[in-house]
This record gives sequence, structure tokens and C-alpha cells, in this order.
Amino acid sequence: RVLSDLSSGINAEYGLVCVRSQCCKWLETGECTKHAQQCGTGTAIYLVIMSSTVVIIRGERVYLWGSVYLDQHDEEDIDLKRGKTLYLSDTRYQCLNQQWLSHSFDHVLKRWGWHQSQF
Repeated sequence: RVLSDLSSGINAEYGLVCVRSQCCKWLETGECTKHAQQCGTGTAIYLVIMSSTVVIIRGERVYLWGSVYLDQHDEEDIDLKRGKTLYLSDTRYQCLNQQWLSHSFDHVLKRWGWHQSQF
């Protein structure tokens, strides 16, 4: 799939949801954090459409995973600065999916930050 196909912000097939910076705030808790707590027992995966970055929220921590969308040379275009067409990388998507299904985020990802309910 091409990234531009996700212009609606939600892609049910892949379970990725768009994150908007300040429009989702609710009583000092970000909407993404609230969703992770209520629907994902503290863990959720989001795709930031405007940068193509996957964000993982796990409890009070956040991880910027990278992108599942790459250009024709298999390179990321974080923040979409180069303006190249991006395509879903089956390899990256399968890696992310495997980490999700095997509950291995804590074992595989080592550079977590604290989100302080800003997402």
C-alpha cells in the first residue's frame, strides 16, 4: 500500500491510527495514552501520518519505532521531507507485527522515553 492511501487517518486493515499533535488532548491525558490504557492494557501502536513514524506507547513509556513505509530504495523519509512516494515495507510491517504478537517490545526495544501523557 502507498502511504497516500491512508489519507483518512485510519487503516483498519493494518490497525494503525493517525496521531494528531494537540487536538486529541483530554483532561491532561493525551488521547493516545487514554486509548492505550483503556483498550490495550497500556500498550498501543500508532502511525503518525504526517511523519510516517510508528509510535509505541507502553505504560508511561514511548518508543519511536521508525517507519513501515519506505521509498523505492528501502529508505525511510522521516517527516516526509524528501517528498518521495513511500510504499508499505512487508519486511518492516512483519517485524512490527511479530513484536506485537509476541509481546517482545520490552525485550527488543531498548531506548524507551517517558511520554508524560503528552500523546
